[in-house]
Amino acid sequence: MDRISFDDLAQSSLLSLILDNVDVGVMVYSAAGDVLFVNTTMINWRNIPRQEYLKMNVRDFRDVLDVCVFDLAVQEKRRVSRLQYYQDFRKTGGPTRVRVVTATPIFDSVGGVECVVVMLQDVEDFEARRAALLAQHQIMPKAPIQPREEKVSIVAKSLEIRQLISVLGNIAPLDSTVLLYGESGSGKEVFTHYIHEHSSRADKPLVAVNCAAFPENLIEAELFGYEKGSFTGANREGKVGLVEAADGGTLFLDEINSLPLSVQGKVLRMIEEKSVQRIGAVRAKPVDFRLIAATNRDLRAMVQEGTFREDLYYRLHVIPITIPPVRSRKDDIVPLCLHFLEYFCKKYDLKKSFSDRVLEEVQQYDWPGNVREIRNFVERMVVMTPPAAVMISSIPSGMLNDALADTERGAEEPLPGTVPPLPGTRNAAALDRETILAALAACGGNRGKTAEYLGISRRYLQYKIREYHISPRCRYET
Repeated sequence: MDRISFDDLAQSSLLSLILDNVDVGVMVYSAAGDVLFVNTTMINWRNIPRQEYLKMNVRDFRDVLDVCVFDLAVQEKRRVSRLQYYQDFRKTGGPTRVRVVTATPIFDSVGGVECVVVMLQDVEDFEARRAALLAQHQIMPKAPIQPREEKVSIVAKSLEIRQLISVLGNIAPLDSTVLLYGESGSGKEVFTHYIHEHSSRADKPLVAVNCAAFPENLIEAELFGYEKGSFTGANREGKVGLVEAADGGTLFLDEINSLPLSVQGKVLRMIEEKSVQRIGAVRAKPVDFRLIAATNRDLRAMVQEGTFREDLYYRLHVIPITIPPVRSRKDDIVPLCLHFLEYFCKKYDLKKSFSDRVLEEVQQYDWPGNVREIRNFVERMVVMTPPAAVMISSIPSGMLNDALADTERGAEEPLPGTVPPLPGTRNAAALDRETILAALAACGGNRGKTAEYLGISRRYLQYKIREYHISPRCRYET
């Protein structure tokens, strides 16, 4: 039987009758995006006559959509489904609604895209119809099953990270010590969580210790704990150390290169004997843990420098894993941006998407701060974009390289009549509570001037004020 062309099918009164009685929107586009067919549901949604529809192209709808599923299907040459936000044209100035959109490419005899069939289901309409049917037939909806807490997911499009995940999958069930090498912000803690959650200890605690976060005179007490009355200022009841808290689970020693030499010997003994002795205790207590350590320094070089014990180095260097920086796995940049975009939109109950232009810019940037810098950048873009703007279509000048530019040129002289900038204020994502309080004091409590002074929007300043619970009655504000 000869193949029937789409034009022949479109002219079939039976086919048109069938599609016009489907209660989901159906559109068919040519490979170039021209509208070939539209059913009655779509006509009613937008109140556009069929003949007008047939003069249009998919790009005519981009201003009112946050994502073009047609483009995704053509680019990826496969069926693609997405949640899509759109303006409700059934009402003047109608609200933004959400629908499930599935685009399916139809291929020609040589594998090229001949046309794309798009089906659209309004989520609110579906839920309303479902509720009405349940009420009509007096059916009590089943209580939703509480999902188990999701395991850590790693964004992995690049070959480098996919290969790394394969290795981690092999070593995760083992109890061998793992040493993670990677630049700051490369995601060492995320990979640690992945190893823990795919191990036999997944139902036990993962205790993370940043060795650089404690002063030298406190880190021993924090790691090993102490008995009551061990020293002046100690808790009267004593304290369980972080190592002991990891009993049965995984102990993660981050930035282990920051351990003072005076503590390294005790950590070595703890690892070798799998026991811990609290400060002031008479005997050691056995502790069962799987050790993962991480460093952003070359420990072997530190051994040669005399700043890291050689015996501890060899005790840690059982399964060394190197996490590549973002600049060497460019394929992960856009997926990471989209991952964090989805996360922050959900967190702040916003609807945002990045334009192709923005995604092209982030792809070209080297991200010296790695995944942490990407996360901070995306959060800043989300919270600084006006709530009504769904599409983030451009990146403010300098946002991607302010920190690098400051490092290269040094501190600039303040303009006459202005307050000199506080250290570190150019990186808005890293603003801490003290910096904001100091800026408010310098600007007499005026939030508009404070935002300008910090180089951020007033809205982002308001967000940070709420995040840090800075009281409206704070003495720095008017």
